[in-house]
Amino acid sequence: MYKTIKSLFLFFAIALFQSCGQDGFKTTDSGLKYKFVIEGEGVAPEDGNILVMNVSYVDAPGNVIFSSTRTGSPMAIGYDDSVRSHDGGLEEGIRMLRKGDSLIMKFPIENLYENTFNLTLPDSLERGTDVTVFIGVEDVFTREEFGVYRMKMMEKQQEVFIERQADQLEEDGKMIDAYLKEKNIDAEIGPSGLRYVIIEEGEGEFPQPNQQVSVNYTGKLLNGQVFDTSVEADAREADVYNAGRQYQPYQFTLGTGSVIRGWDIGIGLLKRGGKGVLYIPSTLAYGERANGIIPANAILVFNVELVNILN
Repeated sequence: MYKTIKSLFLFFAIALFQSCGQDGFKTTDSGLKYKFVIEGEGVAPEDGNILVMNVSYVDAPGNVIFSSTRTGSPMAIGYDDSVRSHDGGLEEGIRMLRKGDSLIMKFPIENLYENTFNLTLPDSLERGTDVTVFIGVEDVFTREEFGVYRMKMMEKQQEVFIERQADQLEEDGKMIDAYLKEKNIDAEIGPSGLRYVIIEEGEGEFPQPNQQVSVNYTGKLLNGQVFDTSVEADAREADVYNAGRQYQPYQFTLGTGSVIRGWDIGIGLLKRGGKGVLYIPSTLAYGERANGIIPANAILVFNVELVNILN
């Protein structure tokens, strides 16, 4: 995956240099300007094939509108009637391509939006100016072959995600442990990486998966900033009080994924009436997704109380 992305950025840089440094473009009867950077020796696509391509769109001032190298995943485009629908734009350029080709093309930017995307040209883009499109064809597949390719790509992406999660969990663990040491807090560590402190044991049995529970909580970032609470007094103290909100215990069904995983694990460690503090790694919280004032890869701290087990 890394080698592929690296090669795509290299192609983009070479293509951009060549397009700026010299002309050398040919022009079709419809007005499409194009230039091959690399002419591959692979097969030409046939009707029904899928082209896997790396594509970048750059406006006249040089701003990147879209780049598949930035998303980390090439685009898959069906080679069907849609590629014959328009001349003078992206579709005509695609018809020139075969496996291994790298092509630069230029055409009016409204053609891309109105003919290819079926969208209104944004006000930020000037009608009549050229968009520069960089395309590199990685492969040409039949639909059956593409199904196998897509499954392999999904497996690779999952492997990368799991590896990245493991690295992030290790990093989060070090940060939490440093915080606990600094604050002189003695916390337990669960197999998931969750750190927790039981303040009050509570009474009765532990809640089980699929049981509905009600929980009072105050959530903070590791720097102490409160981002949410069900307790009015805590909201007022942290200056996050919302007069339109009803402050009451939050109800959810344990172990069903309706809350962050750190909650499903941590609330299960409390008995009715029990109180504790959960130190939740980002991988057991919102992960790479930012959520309101919670930044990406944020470690969360929750003061929690299991108010009741409802069934």
